[in-house]
Amino acid sequence: MKDGRTISIRFNGENKDRDPEVHKEESAAAEEKEFEWILPERRDEKKVVEFKKLQLPKKKYPQVEKSKKKHMLPLRRKKKKHLVSQNRSLTLHKSVVVSVASAVFIGVLFGFILLMVFSGDDLAPPVSSDAKESTEVTAVSTDTAELSLSLQVVQSGVYSTEESALEFQQRLKDNGFPAAIINSDNYYLMIGVSSTVEGQEALAGYFKSKGEDVYAKQWNVSAEGAVLSKEGVAHLTEGKAFIEELVSMDLNGLTDKELTADMLGDVEGRLSEWSQATPDIEALSKGDGEELVTSLTGAVAEMKEYTSNETISSLWVAQQHLLDALVSYQELVESLK
Repeated sequence: MKDGRTISIRFNGENKDRDPEVHKEESAAAEEKEFEWILPERRDEKKVVEFKKLQLPKKKYPQVEKSKKKHMLPLRRKKKKHLVSQNRSLTLHKSVVVSVASAVFIGVLFGFILLMVFSGDDLAPPVSSDAKESTEVTAVSTDTAELSLSLQVVQSGVYSTEESALEFQQRLKDNGFPAAIINSDNYYLMIGVSSTVEGQEALAGYFKSKGEDVYAKQWNVSAEGAVLSKEGVAHLTEGKAFIEELVSMDLNGLTDKELTADMLGDVEGRLSEWSQATPDIEALSKGDGEELVTSLTGAVAEMKEYTSNETISSLWVAQQHLLDALVSYQELVESLK
């Protein structure tokens, strides 16, 4: 290890160094004693994650009906001059009245239309398309930085088919090791998870001492493209924080660091409150969301068992629950895209 430091895994109450040349007889005896427990059945199959235009009423304009009668002069009689002058004066008077009335009516109507248009703008200004799009995005978008998760894992292998991954997973469980399959372009078989590189190296060293070929790598869960309400983002962010916190606490126990009942009591209370406040979002309250809560709760219960009875095997069962939580979280995030 860097700078000459060593990290040991506690096994059967003793510290085991990471030297692969450990006595076979002692390893076999310790293994036989420590792994007399059965991990909870793991599901073998998981879901694959699937303005109205203002119209003024037409108004009937008053029409001036023309007289149907024509002024006819008697045959062979001359038209009187005073009658001609009187008719011309009457016709001119009617034309002026009609013109003035029409002008007044049109002016009033035009003014009323302008008043309606400008009053409407002041009371309810139109919302631009950019503003509407911005509102919609704010309601459903998520901050990928908040939901993205990064952990250090110990990988046993990667397989192109689920059948092969399930076969090797069962072999590991039969030997008393935690094992979980993560489906991401291939089937990755994980047997350990840590929040730090040092913890990852300690886990890898332990598995190698047991004859397992393992690979240490960083596992990233990207939430880019996920769509969720602000309330949902806040809730799921808390769930991610619980995974990180419990992974760290479990490694504390496995590497003989501080892990107390008080620490677990605090996280248990917060976890219970969080699980009961699930938003009304189907993806979070059912399926992978429900399994995430179950896995986190199971991890806390196993670590509490360790603090009560100093049973190291409970910490390995907690590792299984935390690997399951990682699987559920990734599939939940993928289902939101």
